[in-house]
Amino acid sequence: MMFRKNIRSSNIFIWLTIPGGIFILFSFFPAFGTFPILAFVGGLLIFLHFFSRFYEKHVDDYLTIDNPDHKVRSYPGDEEHIKLAIAQKGILPIINAKLMVTYDLVLESSYEGINKNRNKTVEIPFTLLSFEKKEISLPVLSKQRGIGKIRGIHIVVPNLLGFGDIELIFNHFYRQEIIIYPSLREVEGVHLLEARNNGDQQAKHSIYEQPLLQYGTRQYVNGDPFNRIHWKATAKRDELQTKVVEKVNQLSWCFVINVKTEYGAPMIQQIERVLEHTAYLCRLATQKQIPYELYINVRGFQGVPYLHLPLGNDQKHLMNTLELLARINPLDLTAPYIQVLKHIDQQNKPPYIIHLGELEDEHISVLSRWKRQGSSVYYVDENDYSAELIPLTKKGGVETHDLSG
Repeated sequence: MMFRKNIRSSNIFIWLTIPGGIFILFSFFPAFGTFPILAFVGGLLIFLHFFSRFYEKHVDDYLTIDNPDHKVRSYPGDEEHIKLAIAQKGILPIINAKLMVTYDLVLESSYEGINKNRNKTVEIPFTLLSFEKKEISLPVLSKQRGIGKIRGIHIVVPNLLGFGDIELIFNHFYRQEIIIYPSLREVEGVHLLEARNNGDQQAKHSIYEQPLLQYGTRQYVNGDPFNRIHWKATAKRDELQTKVVEKVNQLSWCFVINVKTEYGAPMIQQIERVLEHTAYLCRLATQKQIPYELYINVRGFQGVPYLHLPLGNDQKHLMNTLELLARINPLDLTAPYIQVLKHIDQQNKPPYIIHLGELEDEHISVLSRWKRQGSSVYYVDENDYSAELIPLTKKGGVETHDLSG
């Protein structure tokens, strides 16, 4: 069933049909005289009573709402539209109804409504004739980062004769959503992250190879690519030989983001700034065609204590990044940031590591070890007005950082 139905009907028809039925009954007995008008009125009231019951029971039999899996991508301040396509494929019309739409408060509309539990419900006049389809467009403003969804659709249909109404509650999750990306808040000092191409640095252990840096051959084994066969060496040795090439590091950026903080409005604003700085740096990496990945200490699937977006550098990867950042809820459960750092510590370290968010002494200890192992480690020092990318530095032999401001 597409709708759940609540009927609030009046009993007035029952009381009106009783005398009508009596007059119809009396009209069959000549001793009481003839009452054609009252008999007609009685018959009409009985008909209206049963038709009203029929309408209440069947008005939604052929009523449908399209439910497309549609995403609208937006930035704060953009104007968008929530669209509802409603069709009455049956003969029973819906007259002077009220369409009530409940949506998230990350969206804002010019319609007056009721705010409740981070949602707003607006009421739209609505009429749908027999075999008619209408598209309702609700203009909204993307107010802040987040996911704007329709949380409820109710249609309140008055009884055709005005006695009572029928509440039709859409019985499914409405899949259309507006994804509001974080604003892009500038980070200064990004010139410290020199954009270098894959394969600039040779390494003994790496999953990446540079075909142009050949240093020998070996005997061919099953599975070697056809284009790696060294034909001159094969002819000389009279057996297939495969080129051996240098392994290289992929010079990429790794964003490690700490969104765990004490609850409160100022702290939530701080998290928003962190996500906005992350969005800015990710777009910069995409523009420079630098691969990047993200680790965020928000609990993921199957008990994993973080979210991880694997390495990528194209526009689709940027869209996935911005959508991931849009879906982060500051009130969701977070994991200890040190768990994320320990997980990364067990893997090959990327050449550039950028920390965003709060930084504590135990975090600095891990980041310092990564720096000693050869990675370039930075953090974003930010306040209400500006942000700057700063390298983790040494003073007196101790890794320090400046979190002032």
